[in-house]
Amino acid sequence: MHLNLTESCAEAGIYATSEAEREYWLSRETSYLTAPVEIDVHAFHDALGLMYPMNWRSSQNGECETFMLAEMVCGNVTEIYARIGIRYYRMRDYSNLDHAEILARVKEGEQRQK
Repeated sequence: MHLNLTESCAEAGIYATSEAEREYWLSRETSYLTAPVEIDVHAFHDALGLMYPMNWRSSQNGECETFMLAEMVCGNVTEIYARIGIRYYRMRDYSNLDHAEILARVKEGEQRQK
């Protein structure tokens, strides 16, 4: 049985398997992922002051900085912010990414835009 939430009848969801429900929620989570987009310094600092940041990190030379919001958008997906030099970025991705992975995704996004 597949979890089909386009129907108005709840009966379809009652008899759904746990695998179908897990698949549904993983697809919902994946649908919230976004590529990095460049933002201005004000949006970066507004997000930093919104709530206590989660996994706030910076490189040893201070050239790069990343943090994420503690509140999840869906499942394990959250808003992630990065600063590389004087450029600032926002994306939605998994909350288990570390500093280096976030920076790599931002740099990949820059390469795709060129």
